[in-house]
Amino acid sequence: MQTTRSKIASFIKKHRELQLQRNVVTYGVCLLIATSLWFLNALNKIYVTEISYPVKYTDFPKGKLLVSELPKEMTLEIKAHGFALLRYKISTSFLPIIFSINTYSDGIIEKNNLLSFTVNTAQVKERISAQLSQDIELLNIKPGSITFEFSQFVHKTLPVIPRINYSLKKQYILKKDVTVTPSTITIEGPAAIVDTLRAVYTESLNFEKLAKNIDKNIRLQEIQGVQFDSEEVKLQLEVERYTESRKTLPLNVINLPDSLQMRLFPGNIDVTFDVGLSHYDSTTDTCFMFYVDYNEISSSTTLTVHADKKPKHIKDLVYSPEEVEYLIEKK
Repeated sequence: MQTTRSKIASFIKKHRELQLQRNVVTYGVCLLIATSLWFLNALNKIYVTEISYPVKYTDFPKGKLLVSELPKEMTLEIKAHGFALLRYKISTSFLPIIFSINTYSDGIIEKNNLLSFTVNTAQVKERISAQLSQDIELLNIKPGSITFEFSQFVHKTLPVIPRINYSLKKQYILKKDVTVTPSTITIEGPAAIVDTLRAVYTESLNFEKLAKNIDKNIRLQEIQGVQFDSEEVKLQLEVERYTESRKTLPLNVINLPDSLQMRLFPGNIDVTFDVGLSHYDSTTDTCFMFYVDYNEISSSTTLTVHADKKPKHIKDLVYSPEEVEYLIEKK
């Protein structure tokens, strides 16, 4: 008896589960049908939306460089049925709208070496509409206008300035100034850029504790939109050992009236400096000139000593005294 009841209970349970599964399937089918009908109804409605449209620019004016940034795409406000919009979203076959720049450059204006003109995008509305599906109506285009700016190409010769940081090994000095060959470069580019340039610079280099000469090619620092007649120059940096030199030099007086004479105490100054061995013999007394200025006389009893002339190839120049006493007499 108990077994028969169990079988009946099990049968009823399975029947209920099967019925529930059938109900779920039925509900799912109804939901799918309702969703499909809603989707089809939605696609049949008319919508206003925005889409992106690629742009390509051709036929640039000869001998001129574009210096303005142009939009790579336009935003189109369109009206269409949902079916047409769905086809657009799926399709990737839209060709870019072609802007033949010379076609629209009649109203060109020249100002400050810049040539500019503005195109109203409404002028290409019909062309874009023709590339769209017949089911899509073009309402508006963004941006409303595109400004083209060009600069004339010009040439200019500029000095090359090396950007070099260096340190020297102890007891070494530069034999001569750092040089680059060639020392000037001819550049070509838009006048709006070239006219602002005063020099061309090399790439930066660092040299530590130099004890030998540097002779190498070094690239020039690039300038966007500008071309060089050479992309690199030869850098030369010569070093040599130095020694200390001492001299006693006369002290001159400037701006002294002809009716007066001035006695200085002391009348000479002692000078020490470091000089490269190759310049030691050629660095004579005539390479220097120290003076005091009569016009600087005040209530003080001393005058400041000034260095008017000294060789470029020496370093660490020290002279003493830096001030001298004076006595003025009539001739």
